[in-house]
Amino acid sequence: MTKTFTLTTFKNLSKKSTLNSKDLPEHELYHQIKPKLDELYRNPSEETIEKILNYANKK
Repeated sequence: MTKTFTLTTFKNLSKKSTLNSKDLPEHELYHQIKPKLDELYRNPSEETIEKILNYANKK
């Protein structure tokens, strides 16, 4: 009889992560800029649209 061994790097996948998304700095940043992003989405100015298009064309 032959024994086989498979190395798994995915140990304890069923455990819930103890890291809360509110602890992340990105979460805080998003909540700080969310009102401005919402306003830009609802009512973008011509200047903002021009800046975005210029930036996109540079890439």
